[in-house]
Amino acid sequence: MSQTQFKRQLGPILLILLGNMLIAFGYAKFMVPSNIISGGVTSLSMVLARLTPVNVVWWTNIITVSCLGFALLFLGRTNFFRSMVSSVAYMAFFAFWSWTPFHLSQNPIADVLLASLFIGAGYYCCIASNASTAGLDVFALIVAKKRPQFNVTLMLRVINVVVLLASALVFGWVALLWGLAFTFLYSGLMGRLLHWFQPFKKMQGTD
Repeated sequence: MSQTQFKRQLGPILLILLGNMLIAFGYAKFMVPSNIISGGVTSLSMVLARLTPVNVVWWTNIITVSCLGFALLFLGRTNFFRSMVSSVAYMAFFAFWSWTPFHLSQNPIADVLLASLFIGAGYYCCIASNASTAGLDVFALIVAKKRPQFNVTLMLRVINVVVLLASALVFGWVALLWGLAFTFLYSGLMGRLLHWFQPFKKMQGTD
């Protein structure tokens, strides 16, 4: 890799790391302490674990690996590599924030608002860098790539809402309402940021 190529890759990687630091902070300090479901991989894994003999950890791993496979097949090698970086970074940052002793969770309203701020900004950093979080956003990116009339924000909301509705069978309707509020807030912020700021050129094809 030449020095020019290295510099071209460094900016997106740094933004991906920042994004996952923000996402992990939002989940570790606000979502998890308040038991707010997000409509993502963890929520889906918990539903599938309830319906099958396979536990949550295995379902999380299965879904994550599957999402990475779809990223490689439909979004290209660049997105796959950056999504791998994103996945590892999230696990590391989530563990770090979970182990830090300070607590910020106050009440569900404040937690949803603050989590939406951090997580929405974090998702923006990843998607603007041509990466996914190795989660269900992979499918939103695939649909948006194949059908540009369906943007990432819309598709991510649809996917999250479907998972949340299924999750209501496990977590109850109160958790569903908080999850819906979170979904529309964080995805709305992410969509606005993607509309206003595009720091890197979009990758063409499946390089």
